[in-house]
Amino acid sequence: MPVFLQPVNVPERCFLGEVLLWVAFQRIPLSLYGHEGRDVRDTTEADELIAKNIEWEITDEETKRAGIPPDPEYRALVEDRPSLRPSFYDDLLKQYDPAPDERLRIEQERASAAVFERECEDWQAHYRRAIEFPASQIFVALKGGQLGSTGRLLPGGNMDEAWDLLRQQDKDIFDFPVVSIPGAFWSLSGIDFQESSAGNGSKFYCHVACKTAEMFALFPGERVPITGVERVGDSFLLNDANRNRPIQSARGRPAYPWEPFHLEVAALLQRGELPSKKEAAIQHFQTWFEANFGIEPSRAAIGERLKPYYDKFGKRGGQKISG
Repeated sequence: MPVFLQPVNVPERCFLGEVLLWVAFQRIPLSLYGHEGRDVRDTTEADELIAKNIEWEITDEETKRAGIPPDPEYRALVEDRPSLRPSFYDDLLKQYDPAPDERLRIEQERASAAVFERECEDWQAHYRRAIEFPASQIFVALKGGQLGSTGRLLPGGNMDEAWDLLRQQDKDIFDFPVVSIPGAFWSLSGIDFQESSAGNGSKFYCHVACKTAEMFALFPGERVPITGVERVGDSFLLNDANRNRPIQSARGRPAYPWEPFHLEVAALLQRGELPSKKEAAIQHFQTWFEANFGIEPSRAAIGERLKPYYDKFGKRGGQKISG
């Protein structure tokens, strides 16, 4: 079967975690479009991109380039093996008393999970070594102003404080605009690449992103010329010598069913059952999505879609409306 390569769209800006994955492992950030036809980085679905679609499993090709052993999490993923932790089985056994044969099976699976957990913990030392220098390079570029950045400045000096204050103020992340981050702000120890956030003890930014073009200019990556590639229309064809190179598949997140969500909000309003506090409504719909669709949209994404209702009805959400 011939292997065709096609051009991909890269976003105008990419999150801080994606910058690290490019510099450390040459993983290209890809545009990801949501149900509104916009890149999800520019919508309230940005939280889902960071939490779920920035895939932190490091592929075999990526670990090979970095000179570290294969990632156990990635191997479990491609081999369709369980990646649960022992705590899952501990919680399971606390909830009910299984029959002897079922208990034996659970205990055997827990033993395998314990081995897997140790493998992952041991591998983390290799991962930290692989990202140490790239992370330092990114920090220097941010601190020196060569790599510009933006983010949402939240109240508080770290993530825990920010979330507590947001809950107290009944606000969403998206209530805070995207602003430029000054170079003087940056502290290497305060960067959380996996959350694409950063703090320095007094200020805290989430949704930290950089211009992709600037990233490529500063960190072009190692270029390795290859031969035997032919152009066919808008695609490129690998010859036999390169055909066996592994092709990474993109695992995108499906769009969330917001239409049923809006119908459910309307039904709650009609029955006078929409909570008067938006925070309570967000919690209600997180449970509702999980029960009806088996998915978990973020608090921010749900809150943004509830905002027009609370702007219009205010604290009357819990009062039945006529019509």
